[in-house]
Amino acid sequence: MTRKIDEYVDQVYRHAKGNDQEIQELKMEMKNHLLETVQELQAEGMTEDQAVQIAKERFGEVNELRNLVNQLFERQKNFGKWVLSIGIGLLLTTVIAAVLTLINGSNQAVEQADIAYAISEIAGNGDELADADEQKIKTLLDQISFIKETRVYADPSSADPFYTSGNGSSFPASLFTGEYSYGTDDNFVVLEVTDTWVIGVLFLAIGFTGFITLFSIWFAINRYHAKRKIQK
Repeated sequence: MTRKIDEYVDQVYRHAKGNDQEIQELKMEMKNHLLETVQELQAEGMTEDQAVQIAKERFGEVNELRNLVNQLFERQKNFGKWVLSIGIGLLLTTVIAAVLTLINGSNQAVEQADIAYAISEIAGNGDELADADEQKIKTLLDQISFIKETRVYADPSSADPFYTSGNGSSFPASLFTGEYSYGTDDNFVVLEVTDTWVIGVLFLAIGFTGFITLFSIWFAINRYHAKRKIQK
């Protein structure tokens, strides 16, 4: 009986590819399963040949189901790899976007400071602006898209500005704006601008959060398959 089982198992795994140790473990598992089935059938009164034949037929059904299960597990592992690839891609994309945004923010900080001091120079040391000076400031601001509102005060302690341009930012755009103040001996200028630093940090937060979430999914799938392999 053992010889017949061995021949059948060898035939099944004749063209199997993979790790030799794993193949031997699978062959041993299959052999033990067949032997147990044959012994049970013989205990029910069947002959050895009948028991071996029925065991082979039954194992064929089990083997088909096992192949289906293995295909499902393989798809799960491929899905896990796909999830991890998406996570890495998302992280790299958002990091690059954040770096570029922060570099742009550094350039913007220099530019907005130059604009603020240019406005301060036009406004002078009075508490009101002539129409010609207002037009100069308007012309200057029309060239800059990231400045949402400009306010000029006579001094830092003034409650009300003597010049205002723009209506501020509405929600949710206001979440990405910041106020920057520039003071001179003549006046005090406040600029409300699109804050690229906030946008850069937001990119990083989205990237790391997305990566950690997708990495956790991949890790859970990988850990499950590792446990399954140990149990085998």
